[in-house]
Amino acid sequence: MSEPLLIDMSKLGRKAYCLPPLDLPRGFDQALPSLPASLSRQNAARLPEVAELDVVRHFTRLSNLVHGVDNGMYPLGSCTMKYNPKLAEHIAGMSEFTQIHPLQDISTVQGSLSVMYNLLEDLSSITGMSWGTLQPCAGAHGEYTGLKMIRAYFLKQGESKRNKVLIPVSAHGTNPASAAVNGFDVVPIASDERGLVDLEDLASKLDDSVAALMLTNPNTLGLFEQDILVISRMVHDAGALLYYDGANLNAILGMATPGDMGFDVLHLNLHKTFSTPHGGGGPGSGPVMVNSTLRPFLPKPDIELTDSGYVYQWDNEESIGKVSMFWGNFLVLLRAYVYILRMGSEGLRAASRHA
Repeated sequence: MSEPLLIDMSKLGRKAYCLPPLDLPRGFDQALPSLPASLSRQNAARLPEVAELDVVRHFTRLSNLVHGVDNGMYPLGSCTMKYNPKLAEHIAGMSEFTQIHPLQDISTVQGSLSVMYNLLEDLSSITGMSWGTLQPCAGAHGEYTGLKMIRAYFLKQGESKRNKVLIPVSAHGTNPASAAVNGFDVVPIASDERGLVDLEDLASKLDDSVAALMLTNPNTLGLFEQDILVISRMVHDAGALLYYDGANLNAILGMATPGDMGFDVLHLNLHKTFSTPHGGGGPGSGPVMVNSTLRPFLPKPDIELTDSGYVYQWDNEESIGKVSMFWGNFLVLLRAYVYILRMGSEGLRAASRHA
C-alpha cells in the first residue's frame, strides 16, 4: 500500500482548521526583538492545504500499516512483547495516578506507595528473592545497578581484586556492556555441544579475580541451563556471586525461581515479562531483586510499612545510593502490578506454559 504525503495531497484553498483571533495586545510584536534578516521568512510557509476528512483518512490508513502488540507478535531484538491489557492502560491513565508528583508530601501518596510496596512483595515471591528496588528504568539500567551492588559488596569484603565478570556466549547481549561500564573485565564462557554453559571452560576461568557470573536462564537460544545447581555451587565455591538476567523469565514463571537456583541478584524486565508497554510504546522498567547477602546494598530510599503507614527509609549506610532521579517509571510499575493481580499465580504459570 502506497500512501502519499500530505504535501502531495494539498489543494490550494482547501482548509481543515482556522486559527482563533489573536488575543495578544496590539503592538506586542514591536516590544519583541526583531529577528535578523537572515532568519526572517520572506514568503509564507509551504504547508499542506487539505480538508479534515483527508487528514483523518490519511492517518487512519497509516495506522492500519503499523504492526504492534495489538495486531500480532512484536519482536524487538531478543524481546518478545506481550499484549498490553487495556484494563492496565485504563488504570494507569486515571488522574489519581497521573496527577501526583514524586516530591509531594508522603501522607498524600500512600496509595501509590502501597502499589510499589506490594509489587516488591509480589516480585520477591515470584523470583524467590529477599527484596528489591524499583528505581531502574530499563533492563540494562537494572544490570548496571545489580553489578554496582556486586562491586560494593566485594569492596566491603576487602576483595577489590575481583575485577572480572564471566559471561556465557549464550547470554543476553547487554551483559558485557553493563559489566564494562561498571569497570569489570569481561571474560566469555564457551557453550558445549548442547548449547549450554561449558562446565570445563567455566571451571578453568573461576578464580579469586572473578566477581560474578552473569547468566540468562533459559539462555538466548531458548535452552534451560539444566546444570544450574552445579554452576551455582561452582561459582559460590570460588567466592563469586551469581547474576540472573531476567530476559527470559517469562518461560519459567510459577515453575522455578532464580532464588531456588542459587542466584544472588537479578533484574527483571517488566516490559517483557509483565505485559507493560515497551520501546516506542512507552518506557521500560528494570527492577532489581536480591537475596539477603546483597540486600544491604540496595539503592535508597527503600519503602517500609510502619504502624503509621508507608515511609521512605534513607538510613542505609551501605546502600549504593540512588540510581534514578525519583522512584522509577511509576506508571509502568502500576501496569505490571495490575497484570500480576489480574493473572494471579495460576495465570502467570499458565502464561509461561504457553510461552
